[in-house]
Amino acid sequence: MRRQHQAMYEAFVQARILFPDQIHVLSNEYPRPADINLQLYDTNIASNPSQRQAVTSIVERAPGSVPFILFGPWVLLFIHLLKPYILIQYILYTSPGTGKTTVVVESIRQTLKRWPESRILACAPSNAAADLIAERLAPYLSSKELFRAYGPSRGRSQVPVSLLGHICVSSRTGTFSVHPLEVMEDFRVIVSTCVSASIFPGIGMPRGHFTHIFLDEAAQATEPEAMISIRLLASKETNIVLSGDPKQLGPVIHSRIAVEFGMGMSYLERLIARPIYEELEGYGTT
Repeated sequence: MRRQHQAMYEAFVQARILFPDQIHVLSNEYPRPADINLQLYDTNIASNPSQRQAVTSIVERAPGSVPFILFGPWVLLFIHLLKPYILIQYILYTSPGTGKTTVVVESIRQTLKRWPESRILACAPSNAAADLIAERLAPYLSSKELFRAYGPSRGRSQVPVSLLGHICVSSRTGTFSVHPLEVMEDFRVIVSTCVSASIFPGIGMPRGHFTHIFLDEAAQATEPEAMISIRLLASKETNIVLSGDPKQLGPVIHSRIAVEFGMGMSYLERLIARPIYEELEGYGTT
């Protein structure tokens, strides 16, 4: 809770991240897969037009773009089919579990290849969701490229076997830790929960170190949770990618008073309600 309060009090305020509007859109161009020569790793994505479009749009976004949103209410699928080039900021999928995390993982791999200087922070509200991202990346990234950060209270028995080479354990306490700052800065991808992302500014990682911040299952995170990584680590050029389904489970809020004051709405859901993300009248409909 203190980390969430710290994030919300942080002086970093960017309208293009917190309150994106038409004036924050950098370009009218909508990159299409046919125009970009991406050699996709996942052959299933290669045969899926919506997913190919999502990966292309994420990878080719200019630094400092408005947040990109992936979400999945099936009722809006027909809009994408009828007007395949109107969806600038987000892509629609047909139902839960049809590939948002798969697109996130492919986008991370493509970003690393396309932009050699890129550094990526991938977060999720739960350890299970963060582990899923890390496990899918682990076969392709070495222990010097991928780091899975755990909070000190996490039990070692809960770590997937495939991630044992991508963690750090304190020799003094036997609990999870991180490497010295100069080592942490060399990793190309760091995966953590939203709350554990507070570790990195705490060890001195500078704002703007990460060129991209991915938040998977973002609809299940409270806005202060999501802001821990964004407001403490993003710079004016950091690109934000949100993935989730606001029609499924939302943030778990135990206080009725907090719910009445809007804390039950995730950052993802709040952004979707903004005009530039409106699927028919938002940016890119002309």
